[in-house]
Amino acid sequence: MVFLFTAEAYPQDIRVRNVKRIIPEDNGSYLLSGTVPASGFLLVAGSGYNGLKLLETRKGRLQVITDDAGAGYEPAVTADGKKVFYRSDSFKDNLKYSSVYSYDINTAKKELLTESGRDVIPPAVSGNAVLLKSEGGARVEQAGPVLKSGGEGSFVVIEDMMPVLYRGGERKELMPNGDGFYIWASLSPDGNKILYNYQGRGTYICDTEGKILHDLGRINAPRWFSDRLVIGMDDRDDGHRITSSELVYYSLNDKRRVVFTSTPGRSEMFPFAAGNRHIAFCTDNGEIYLMKVRVR
Repeated sequence: MVFLFTAEAYPQDIRVRNVKRIIPEDNGSYLLSGTVPASGFLLVAGSGYNGLKLLETRKGRLQVITDDAGAGYEPAVTADGKKVFYRSDSFKDNLKYSSVYSYDINTAKKELLTESGRDVIPPAVSGNAVLLKSEGGARVEQAGPVLKSGGEGSFVVIEDMMPVLYRGGERKELMPNGDGFYIWASLSPDGNKILYNYQGRGTYICDTEGKILHDLGRINAPRWFSDRLVIGMDDRDDGHRITSSELVYYSLNDKRRVVFTSTPGRSEMFPFAAGNRHIAFCTDNGEIYLMKVRVR
């Protein structure tokens, strides 16, 4: 494996220190769905984002959360790392119906939060609060102690293919690039900036009023690593399958995009921050990895 590093001493560079493959105890293939703060767990899902499990990073032990269809698509975790929220899908007369559940990691207790219905979006977490949105409306539930963080009580979700900001009981529709198709929207840890991808043309950051602040270029599946760094992937395909994918980051301080892996034999995809020293990612063939990094 060969990694590309930047030579300049910028204050917001990501440097790869080592990479370790996490082999699940069942030797199965998984998609990475998220990370659990302040723990040694990753969230993984099966093909098509069906089912959801906790993967222990040291020995590969698995803890089943659910086998429900769609549960692995955009699950959310409280900031204290104690509860996981996920959507469960079912189909009737070619229509999709969804419910939302919470899962307590310590007790393995499940709780139904949103009854099965239409237009149920994936749950969104801010601090230890969760936003639940369905055709019946939106509500916020506190799932742990209130945290004194910048983003506490603010949520960004995708509704009808556009970013929507919920803050202080208000709902604000945002279309920074105009009408179109928006995906991968998320709020920065300090609650002041919104990250999103627009129609597959590129990834951007805007403020909470919808003013574009940064054009990040080609970064798919973007995620916040910190308030000043975004990570994602630069994936290529031939129309049928992934042909290559490398990890990239964008430094808001320096306004530059950097490809920081170079692995022709492996396609790194869907990275997630795992604390401030690790990045987890999966590959196109279902392998899970944990990368130790240094930010300087």
